[in-house]
Amino acid sequence: MFHRTCAVLLFATFAASLVALGPAARSAPGSVSTGQSIAQRDCTQCHVITPGGGSGWTSAPSFESIANRQNETASALSAYIQKSHLHMLHDKRTPADANAIAAYIMSLKAQ
Repeated sequence: MFHRTCAVLLFATFAASLVALGPAARSAPGSVSTGQSIAQRDCTQCHVITPGGGSGWTSAPSFESIANRQNETASALSAYIQKSHLHMLHDKRTPADANAIAAYIMSLKAQ
């Protein structure tokens, strides 16, 4: 009984801390790092993918500016990433890859 009570309290504390920290913290760390790796491989030709990373050679928005758009969500980004968009070289993303890239982008949101 003691162990079950501790487990429930630990889970409740963990869940409350994720809510307090916001959407970036709710992304699985593995998917954020996976998304960053995919973005470094496939997106840097047009987008600046790291804060302060300089400017891209196109007018594509930086990932940081995308993350900080009003009302931007990871699910909306994932849906967009899965569709071809203007001059995107690597399109037809799997849902898992799109979710990982969206998680990485949302991790850049200003707190």
